[in-house]
Amino acid sequence: MSENLTPRKRKAIETLLTSGDVPQAARAAGVSRETLYRWLKAPDFQAALNDSTRQALESLSRTLVTLGDKAADTLRQALEDSTLAPGARVRAADIVLARILQLRELVDIETRLAKLEREVHNDK
Repeated sequence: MSENLTPRKRKAIETLLTSGDVPQAARAAGVSRETLYRWLKAPDFQAALNDSTRQALESLSRTLVTLGDKAADTLRQALEDSTLAPGARVRAADIVLARILQLRELVDIETRLAKLEREVHNDK
């Protein structure tokens, strides 16, 4: 998160990341919703929010990757053990694996987009 943000702006970003709720973030930061909406339009706040979101997604992606091994093991067991009723476990494993791939793709796209934006900005 950008070091030049006020503590209130930092709190608003933190709450937006955990709740996604603008009124709740405004209350947590001790500002009005109108103020938070104004901040959301400001380039420095947008950049800090985007950077914090990217970092949170990367962290979540790493967490899901660690679950991926367990999900793959569950799938392996379900496929190899004909006595298991795999239903919910296989579905959970499938969901984890699908989310890993989706999050990885999102992080990759965000990284490439940020690089392109830096290149465009540096060319100006």
